[in-house]
Amino acid sequence: MQAFDRFLRFLALAGGGVLLVLMVYTVVDVVLRYVFNNAFSGSVEFTEFAMSLIVFLAIAYTGWTGGHISVDLLEKALDRPSLRFLPALIAFAGAVLFALIAWLSTRETITTIDQSSNMLVWPHYPFRFTVAFGAAMFAAVLFIQGLQALRRRPN
Repeated sequence: MQAFDRFLRFLALAGGGVLLVLMVYTVVDVVLRYVFNNAFSGSVEFTEFAMSLIVFLAIAYTGWTGGHISVDLLEKALDRPSLRFLPALIAFAGAVLFALIAWLSTRETITTIDQSSNMLVWPHYPFRFTVAFGAAMFAAVLFIQGLQALRRRPN
């Protein structure tokens, strides 16, 4: 599990690196636009591609470390020994959902492998494969968390 944790951390750091590049790009673009009246072309496309990398490179590590926002509205109502399987069921349902997202993203990427962006003329497939890979990694995280929830002893 330690190698898996390091790999997920590496992916999240790569997403953070993309975020840093996007921040610098945006600042330079704004300065060019307002000071020199000359901005980058394709800024929207660059931002869209960067956001797909930022989100899907970091989603698995965020889930692995419990960094996602959670709201415990029904925690007390569902805190019964007969319902202790519920966290595992929710994790497995999420794993199935994200595995489906990974599968459909991969299939869509393969069928549209030759598509590229209008302004930057960048191919879409590296970014779409990143979405599929990030979704698959998050599905693996949710599956592992589901197994861990099943193994927990009731209090």
